[in-house]
Parts: sequence; C-alpha cells; structure tokens
Amino acid sequence: MSIEGSTPGDAPPDKGLDLDSLSARERELEEKIASLRDYVEHEPERRRQAREEQMRTLPPPSEVERIKREEAFMDKLTRNELINEKRSQTRSGFLLLLLVLAILALALWIFRAFQ
Repeated sequence: MSIEGSTPGDAPPDKGLDLDSLSARERELEEKIASLRDYVEHEPERRRQAREEQMRTLPPPSEVERIKREEAFMDKLTRNELINEKRSQTRSGFLLLLLVLAILALALWIFRAFQ
C-alpha cells in the first residue's frame, strides 16, 4: 500500500501534535509581526525624541566655560601667533623630555653608587 517514491519517514505525523506545533508557530510569527510593526510605526519617533533630548542636554558648566575660552583664544590669534604657540609648546615638550632623561640618569648614577 505504499506510494511510489515515498519513504517510511514521509508518513504524516500525528495530527494533534501537528496542529499544536502549527498553532505555536503561528503565535510566534504573530508576536514577531507585532514587534516589527511596532518598530516600523514607532522607531522614527523614538529616534527623533532621542535626538531632540540630546540636543537639549547641555554639557557640564566647566565644559561650556572651556569651550568659550578656546573660542575666544582662537578668535584673538593670528596665524603667526599660532605658529609661535606651537613652537613654544614643542620647545617645552623637548625640555620636559630632557628633564625626564636627566632624572633617569641621576637615578641610575645613585643606584650604581650604592652597589
């Protein structure tokens, strides 16, 4: 009584189990569809509100003061003053490096003297 090309594994499962699994799958799909609809309908509004909240939120007062100081400083500077400032900072960095090397050399000299 077998149909040609069918295998024993192709036998229809118990109808009660099949209906339960199908109804569970249907509930899962309906929940997923509902969540996707909610995302599509409300996500643009949520993002807009988050962006507006971020724009309304001010940085801490110390940060605002720092930004204002930097803007005032940059407005006052000319191109040559800016070049001079960078040169001065480079020189200061070089002197700091020499100071650190001198401290290390002194520490090494003291260490060798005690041995």
